[in-house]
Amino acid sequence: MADRSSGEVLRWVSHVFLVFVFTTMLLMMYASRMQHLDAEQSAVQRRREAVRERIRLHRLRELQKTIFLNPKRPPDHTYNINVTLSEHTPLERDVPDTRPVQCRGRRYAVSTLPTITVIIPFYNEALSMLLRTVHSILTRTPPELLSQIILVNDHSPNDDLKGPLESYVALLPRKVVLVRTRKREGLIRARMIGASMATGEVLMFQDAHTEANVQWAEPLLEEIVKNPKTVIQPNVDQVEAMTIQYLGGRPIVPRGGFSWDLRYVWMEMPEHEKKRLSFRHDFVAHRTPTLVGCAIAIRKDYFLSIGGFDDDMNIWGGENIELAFRVWLCGGQVLNHPCSRVAHTFKPFAYQFDGDREKIVQKNQMRLAELWMDDWKKYFLAATYNWPTKHTYLTEDEKRSLDKRKIMKKNLNCTTFKWYMENIIPEISSPPLDAVFYGEVFNLKSENCFYVASDGYVALTNFCFFHRLVPQNIFYIDRDGRLMFRNHCVFVDPSIALLRIGDCANAHRPREEWDVERHSEVEGVLTVTVHTEPPKKLCATQVTNVNPVHYYKQMPQALPCEPGNWFQKWRWTYKFDYDYNWEKPDKTQ
Repeated sequence: MADRSSGEVLRWVSHVFLVFVFTTMLLMMYASRMQHLDAEQSAVQRRREAVRERIRLHRLRELQKTIFLNPKRPPDHTYNINVTLSEHTPLERDVPDTRPVQCRGRRYAVSTLPTITVIIPFYNEALSMLLRTVHSILTRTPPELLSQIILVNDHSPNDDLKGPLESYVALLPRKVVLVRTRKREGLIRARMIGASMATGEVLMFQDAHTEANVQWAEPLLEEIVKNPKTVIQPNVDQVEAMTIQYLGGRPIVPRGGFSWDLRYVWMEMPEHEKKRLSFRHDFVAHRTPTLVGCAIAIRKDYFLSIGGFDDDMNIWGGENIELAFRVWLCGGQVLNHPCSRVAHTFKPFAYQFDGDREKIVQKNQMRLAELWMDDWKKYFLAATYNWPTKHTYLTEDEKRSLDKRKIMKKNLNCTTFKWYMENIIPEISSPPLDAVFYGEVFNLKSENCFYVASDGYVALTNFCFFHRLVPQNIFYIDRDGRLMFRNHCVFVDPSIALLRIGDCANAHRPREEWDVERHSEVEGVLTVTVHTEPPKKLCATQVTNVNPVHYYKQMPQALPCEPGNWFQKWRWTYKFDYDYNWEKPDKTQ
């Protein structure tokens, strides 16, 4: 009886085992079939996608052939660039690799880098320039890093930026997004609109007339990984406005500075920064006091945590310097990377304004001076008060709108502008408070400017920059009428009438009184009254020197004044007016 029961159990177990094996085999066969079907479907899907991609590219190539045949756009001169030539230049062209040789062999761990969204606002931009900007980014950015390209059409009225642009973008990869504002917002707020839509971890604010070079993104993202509180710009090359040629950057390593009227200026790399980088500044990211503005990368979360762009600024102007000041003063760093290259088309009147350009920019700059520059804002206010075209004022509402930024500044525990001047840009000296005319003394005819030769004579050089001041070019006329170079007086050598520096306390020289008989805000005839008996009035004149000292060199010489002699007309960088009254300037609109 027991044996029979054991046999039945064994038969039952055997049946169950056979059912299990059979079921498992069926399931495996089903899974294998499903995997095969999935593979077939995936292969079909890939083939379909490949066909769609070929069709997309074919349509794109066909559209590229016709989009500029009868362009619905204004004439070239309204753009300040050669748009006709741009339309005959390939949208997807090769550009020279302008990076230093030390950068070209670098490899980046792309999988460890954050994703990036490129935000490109535009208003009445040349369509060909905009599309070339987009293609350069698509072509030269690793796909796994590029999250989006957001094109923000700032309510452009030009017809070619409506249907033709929309048709073209429809044929681009889906990561290219086109949005149109309901009204004109201006560059600053248009950038903030793009930032609000961005899905990338890093934001790249880029102008619509730029071209990205090979491996432009990786060096920027690598520095941001090292320090998330970094805002960084590429080394800026140039697309020449009339030839549309891609040109390499300047031979001098660029470093961003600012003028006392708050313009962005290029500066030489100072020795203290070269030493900090062990003289590797040609191919290592270096500190820059300000940002040029045409291409700026920053983590989205960090950007928003420090207040984004000041969206109470209008249209364009000052936002790049304001962001740089804020990042430095509030615990971050601002860098320029020579291994990242983006070319910019420099053109006069780069951005169109609804309203008075000078006054809009002045108000923006007044905001950033009030917020960040502490006692140094007086130099900005004194330098710009001399220009009636800039005469405006902040309304009560505009002043109140600064309160939220001041609260933000306090909450971010930001430091003083004194710290910035001493630690970030110590190579720039503050103007003397008794300076009336200050800066470069530039001849309007020859475009040469003053400098002091090794023997103390004032000579002329073509190493002149107007807004960018270099120490050897800085002169000033003080309130006592003295022409000064650093702590020395410039005087007329009575024997040869050349200018020379010397001790201001020399009692053996007759007193000299310098002035500028202006024909514009900072231009005019540079005169000197020599108080001999009788006094004589002379004019600084560029001459080919015939005296033995500096023979046959171009020199300034004090000669009798001659109306209409352009070699006697000079331009100063600034005329300071410390008696400014920006609450009620003389001319307001």
